[in-house]
Amino acid sequence: MNITVDGYAVSTIQGGVQGKESWQTGQPTLVLVHGAGMDNTVWVMLARYFADHGYNIVAMDLPQHGASKGVALDSIDEMANWLWRLIEVLQNENGLPDEPIILAGHSMGSLVCLAAALQRPDSASRTVLLGTGYPMRVGQPLLDAAQANEQAAVDMIVQFGHAGSLQPDSTQPGHKPVADINVTNRAAALLERAEPGVLYKDLQACNQFVLPENGNLLLSAERQSPTFIIAGSEDRMTPMKTTRQLAALLEATVDCLPACGHMIMNEQPELTLQAMLRALQTHSARA
Repeated sequence: MNITVDGYAVSTIQGGVQGKESWQTGQPTLVLVHGAGMDNTVWVMLARYFADHGYNIVAMDLPQHGASKGVALDSIDEMANWLWRLIEVLQNENGLPDEPIILAGHSMGSLVCLAAALQRPDSASRTVLLGTGYPMRVGQPLLDAAQANEQAAVDMIVQFGHAGSLQPDSTQPGHKPVADINVTNRAAALLERAEPGVLYKDLQACNQFVLPENGNLLLSAERQSPTFIIAGSEDRMTPMKTTRQLAALLEATVDCLPACGHMIMNEQPELTLQAMLRALQTHSARA
């Protein structure tokens, strides 16, 4: 579905389930936000599953990502503001029911969901953060390479974003038991499609994100909905130390996936689905 937000076309997917309406009244809405330099294709399998198991799905391309137009936003808070504007357009003009919103995001997208939940703590029924940590620092060599639009930026993310078993010195580099997909090549191809400057803006936004004062209290004390974190045991981009720091701030439950790096949905798709089901189990008996 293509809609317009702030005067620019935005691409969204709804799960692609045939023979039924994409969105139905009485179902919770699951909003899926991708990570830096990526697009909504990272959610295709999860979006399809949850659309077929009792959820309204909204997986968008952020501005200047994927098939969305406009200009990439400069900060996590701006992205979160834009996300709420998108949801309002979908609800007011495109038939998305005004049902509880579940925010789920990966990496940069996890910070966007966190900021969005802080902005409207009564509007998000729960938050699921994948591949996250706080602070989400980005190394200067990676920032420099991304700013210069060098291939080295993609190479660094691919190398450090995947578990050790997926590295070039492993027996079958990049292969996981899902339709014979080479996970590292897939990640590289996706990042290489990003327009010049987009990856740098995204990484800088992650690097500069700061939780507002008492923001942890807004989420852990004033909200009645829980926060769940899904982490990779071998994540080197958002190491477990920062993941647990964030979990402590938010009083969040951490679900750690074995033999998994930062690219959680691609590296361990079945384990990610099971973790998502655990996080969302109170929302739909069909899931």
